[in-house]
Amino acid sequence: MTEIQLLIADNQPLTLSGLRTAVAGQSDIEVLAECASPDRLMDAVRKHSPDVLLVSTDFFEEKLDALERLVMEIEETRVVLLTNRKDPSFLEEALRCGAKGVIQREWPIQQIPVAIRKVTNGGFWVERTVAERVLENILNGHPVENPETRKIASITQREREVITLICQGFRNKKIAGTLHISEATVSHHLTSIYRKLEVDDRIALVIYSAKQSLVTF
Repeated sequence: MTEIQLLIADNQPLTLSGLRTAVAGQSDIEVLAECASPDRLMDAVRKHSPDVLLVSTDFFEEKLDALERLVMEIEETRVVLLTNRKDPSFLEEALRCGAKGVIQREWPIQQIPVAIRKVTNGGFWVERTVAERVLENILNGHPVENPETRKIASITQREREVITLICQGFRNKKIAGTLHISEATVSHHLTSIYRKLEVDDRIALVIYSAKQSLVTF
C-alpha cells in the first residue's frame, strides 16, 4: 500500500502530539515532519513535499488570503485546515482559497486519518452540518458573503479616490493637490484604508486593488 506522506503544522506542542497520536499505527500514513512556526512552514513544505499538509488556521491568523497564497505555492500538496471555526462563511472561503478539507479541533481524532485519505483520493472533507448550512444558504438564494466584500464595502468614496490615485502612482503630495486636501488628510485616509483592507503598504494595496477589481488599470 502506498503511504500518504503527511506534514503537520500547529504552534501548540500538545496539539502536535495529539495529531501524531491520531495517525499513529496507520499503515498508509507517514508523518514526514512537524512544524511549530508559521515562519518556517513554507520551508518545511518545500523540503519535504508532503502529499497532505494538515495545518492550524492560527498559522494564518485566520486571514485566508495567506492560505490562498500558500496553496498557489504548493500546488502538489493538498491542504487540510485544523480550526475552531464553524461559521459557513469561513468554510466556504477556506474551500474557495484552495483548502481540500476543514477539521474541527473538537472532532474525535479517529476522523483525522479518514479526512486525510479522503482528500488524498481527490475528495473534500468538511463537517456535514456546516456544509449543509452553506448549501442551504445557496439554495435559498442567500450565498455566503465573501469576507473581502465586507472589507471593500467599508471603504468610503473619498478613500476609493485615494486608492485610484495610489494605483496611478501618485505620491501623497500630488494626491493632496488633486483632491484639494492636505497631505495630513491623505495620510489619515491611507491609514484607514490599510486598516480596513488589512494591507501593510502601497504595493500591497495596489496588488489587492487589482485582484479585487477596486480600480481599472
